[in-house]
Amino acid sequence: MAKAPFNPGSDRIFINAYIYNGKKDLKPPSFENKIENNGNMYLQKSLLWQSEPYPFDVIRWMCHIDENGREHNWTAVDGQYKRTFRQQNSANIKVKLKSPMANEYYQGRDAAEKGINRKDLYDKAVFATDKELQRFDYPIKSGYYFNPAGEYKITLETVTYKPVAGKTKDHENLVNALINSFRYETDLIYITDRREAVNINNNPVRSIGGKLQKEPGSVSVMNNQSVNGINLLTIDTSYKSDFEEVKYSSVSGGFTDERWKQVMEGYSESGTLDSRDNFKYREYVKEGQSMYKITETTEITIKVNKDNINFYTHAHMPDGEYYIRVWMADINLASNNFTSINNAYNLLGTLKGIVPLDEIIITVKGSMYDDTN
Repeated sequence: MAKAPFNPGSDRIFINAYIYNGKKDLKPPSFENKIENNGNMYLQKSLLWQSEPYPFDVIRWMCHIDENGREHNWTAVDGQYKRTFRQQNSANIKVKLKSPMANEYYQGRDAAEKGINRKDLYDKAVFATDKELQRFDYPIKSGYYFNPAGEYKITLETVTYKPVAGKTKDHENLVNALINSFRYETDLIYITDRREAVNINNNPVRSIGGKLQKEPGSVSVMNNQSVNGINLLTIDTSYKSDFEEVKYSSVSGGFTDERWKQVMEGYSESGTLDSRDNFKYREYVKEGQSMYKITETTEITIKVNKDNINFYTHAHMPDGEYYIRVWMADINLASNNFTSINNAYNLLGTLKGIVPLDEIIITVKGSMYDDTN
């Protein structure tokens, strides 16, 4: 057996390890939270709000460096911190008078102004033909029919971001709220098939000293019964949607949408490009996750008395001015209807209605009995 002397001793090797695991918190992108044109006179309004936060997993690519400084064996490693996806959500509301009351009553009003007494021309209401009454916008005599009429259109388009493509409660709840905000209001006094004096809600009208009293009433989808129990409002809706996947690549050099880059470290879009430049640190979306831009559009058509059923005014309705007003009520976005499903726009407060959306003033002078004497 060969032997050789061995001098005991030790060598010291100094290894510097520089480790950077990313920032725990990134400055989130800034988005608007407001309602534009939020006044009673605007037929078009916009809601802007920050989307719900969606945490997601990221990876980073790490490698070995040999003695010559060459990089090799790149490996995907889970990021130490989750990131949070946020984006700008929006809703655009457009309200249109598809057939306002002025259009609906034009034929009958024009015939009365010309003194024409053909019954077929008075399709929606019987207007007085007396020359001295033509100075009024809508002169009538009590006891004849004055049918509710009008057609209105509401278009709602929402843009939201969700991890799953499909119909959203954000859109559905706004559609229902807009429909429920519609009102048809009047203080005209009607007569039922049972000869009772009622208001538009089919509620009895008081008589004081033998004189019928005005009892304004309003009809909505939630309270739709009117004179003789007739449902006054008819709702038709059409819906369409579009889904855009917010794309990404988990591979260095692949395409990643800037909406992801805004919330990951190592990109100019998030203000953290220095992490890549100084530490070669850049994050990528881990595979198996998704995000969609969801655009939904619903067109709502509201028809008043679509079958043109005759609504007879009471023959003893007193002379004077009466009104018919179509309007939309305020919508409290912070109500339980919205907060119960955690819609992010509930922080916007109250979406103002439209008052009035449509309105006419009716002048009652005399009754049908004057025409039979």
